[in-house]
Amino acid sequence: MKKQLYLLILLAGLFSACDPAPATFNLETKNFGPNAVITIQSAEKGETLKVENITNSNQTFKINIPIKGYATLRTEDGSRTGEYYFYLDKGSFKGVLDGKNINSYPLKHVPTEEGEQFINYYKLKDGMSKNLLDSLDIAEQAFDQATRANVLERAKDADRWREKKILLQLDIIKAFAKKHPSSAHSLFLLEQLGRADSEPKNYLSIFNSLDKEIQESKKGKSLLAEITQANQMMAGSKMPNIEGENPDGKKFDLGILKKVNLIICWTSYSGKSRKNNQVLVKLYEKYKNKDVEFIGVSFDKKRDWWINVIKDDHLTWPQYSDLQGAKSPNAKNLSNYNVTYFFLVAKNGTVLTNNDLSLDFIDSEISKNLAGR
Repeated sequence: MKKQLYLLILLAGLFSACDPAPATFNLETKNFGPNAVITIQSAEKGETLKVENITNSNQTFKINIPIKGYATLRTEDGSRTGEYYFYLDKGSFKGVLDGKNINSYPLKHVPTEEGEQFINYYKLKDGMSKNLLDSLDIAEQAFDQATRANVLERAKDADRWREKKILLQLDIIKAFAKKHPSSAHSLFLLEQLGRADSEPKNYLSIFNSLDKEIQESKKGKSLLAEITQANQMMAGSKMPNIEGENPDGKKFDLGILKKVNLIICWTSYSGKSRKNNQVLVKLYEKYKNKDVEFIGVSFDKKRDWWINVIKDDHLTWPQYSDLQGAKSPNAKNLSNYNVTYFFLVAKNGTVLTNNDLSLDFIDSEISKNLAGR
């Protein structure tokens, strides 16, 4: 009898430990249109966990087996959207979703300390960004009402305020990291902002303010590697050496550089690279006698594919590859594994552009740097 009792207790304990307790959301929703919806997604996996119609009432819904970690709560009401990060775990979430105030963070009570830290982050954000958001709203409304005569001017004004909003987000993350140096949320927020390529110094400043344990986490090491790569490709930095050889077996030499040089990171098997080649061939004809050089750096593995495309696409500028594919140090050091990727360097190997150039802007950037140097 005792053995049976012990077995029942053990089984009860096991079932209790495995009980998939839900995440329960109790939200007051108001001031939304008839077709508005709430969507909850895993921020890191992109998996949709819940979709609910907004009823403009007190709403309760559950995620029965919540994926512990970063998530987004998104509202869609016609063209107006709100998106908020939070930390998903089992337990009770309470808050207010107001369609007339989508800039306000909706969650007021959360079940974990990690979630409380996000509430603190959004309090900082509210305090630091209210005036800017008001100005951005005014600029976007003016753009929506633009005429043919002033549409370009109003578009530029709206873009200027959007850029200010992005830069302010860095200041908000910096303030949060200073208050919560032991929180990994700063790494997540920097990752979501996605500006390491263009703001590596600010990213590094925030990273250095975090506790050593956070810096040495898997996510911390990954972000530091991205910052380091971006720093070495900032304007004014020396371009990393191009590894490998040209089709004739000669290694890259800085001596081939001219006044302005376009570095083209590509692969023979990329359809986008092949389409780009059609544009680049015409552009090379325009500049090849104007102290400009194009230099192709291929991330191929198969020599015959590489050589054949150089011939078939009539690529007459210098080409280099170490034929190591994605394992090539060129892929890591020059483009952070992006294909296709363009940047400009000067005759001494100094980087002239801060980040990846769009194919549409290569012509104007070459002309600008030729005139300005």
